[in-house]
Amino acid sequence: MKNIRALVTSAPLVALAAGATPAHAETRGYVISWFGTATHVTDFKNSCPQNKNGGGAEWMIRDLISIGYSRAQAAKLAEGGEVAGPLRDKLAKRAVVNGKNVSIYNYPDAVPDPDIETVSGKYAYGFDLGGTNEAAKFIDPDTGGKVDNQLWRAIGCTASFRAEPPAMPFPEEVSWNAMVETSPGWSMRITAEDFSKDGKVTLTLDRVTQHLERDAAGNIMSSASYVIEPSEKSHNVLKGELKGGVITIEPQDIYLQAEMPFYPEMALRNAHMRITVKPDGQLVGYWGGYFSRERFSYMITSRPGHGGDSLGIYHAVKKMADASPDPKTGQNEEISSTWRMEAVPAFLTTIDGKVVANAVLPAAAPAQVAAAADSEG
Repeated sequence: MKNIRALVTSAPLVALAAGATPAHAETRGYVISWFGTATHVTDFKNSCPQNKNGGGAEWMIRDLISIGYSRAQAAKLAEGGEVAGPLRDKLAKRAVVNGKNVSIYNYPDAVPDPDIETVSGKYAYGFDLGGTNEAAKFIDPDTGGKVDNQLWRAIGCTASFRAEPPAMPFPEEVSWNAMVETSPGWSMRITAEDFSKDGKVTLTLDRVTQHLERDAAGNIMSSASYVIEPSEKSHNVLKGELKGGVITIEPQDIYLQAEMPFYPEMALRNAHMRITVKPDGQLVGYWGGYFSRERFSYMITSRPGHGGDSLGIYHAVKKMADASPDPKTGQNEEISSTWRMEAVPAFLTTIDGKVVANAVLPAAAPAQVAAAADSEG
């Protein structure tokens, strides 16, 4: 994958916080509370008419046949659910490299493509990233615009990705929730002359030094305070526009360091954004761009117990990748993608304690707080 870190702005973070925006501009702070593959499952029957990807028993039968069992023998073995012991090891190490049996998850190219069903429907969230294959483009169900999102085509017929917000796809839900409990979060600052009017905005992305805090209900806490990481590695300054309560940006490359067990980084080339400011003060939106196929596939193959066919997804993503061909092999190394994000208001400070963004609650909040205080009095 191209090294896009060098393309991210190198303006010092402290300088930006101290005076890069006019004194009368307002800056609102947020932390990203939810991030994962953007799913669209309302037209599943049209998108995946064969419904052939099946579940664990079907994959086990297929795998057992691949190592020499008849279909009848494989079906009988699969009746008991998970295989164990030597047979399980044999299945997991049926790839052969240099004459030796090795893990199929470490060497997925050494086993045949299971040829899982991929999305044939016409709807997916996202953006027109400039892809030249018009026949491969989807239609965004919200905007009606053309969409390059081959990642969804590759994975959208897999059961564990049939999640409708507020549900998150299972493979990412598990790893995201583990990461936010232990790893630095991502922050977002939005600066505008007047948030009540349409106009230009600046959107700044950074990591923070702490993991995200949860409230009593287990949700990411609103209006908590976080310290912006004083590093340029994950510092991104984006020019954008607020129009009708929706923020869009001028496309550019972005990079955010992440932590396992989530993706090790969120690096999007030619990133697009469409973010809606909700009445409750939260943000909900979509990010689109070209993402490393290997980064995505690694999350799938390194944790195969996610309710999906890891090998099938690996090969589907490889086939659907649609950008950045390797000069020697011609294999595309990036895939068009769309990600859903949510963010909650947060106070953001520099490492020396200077507040650079405020958590802005909806207009009803002060009245609600006052009413609660009166009732307690």
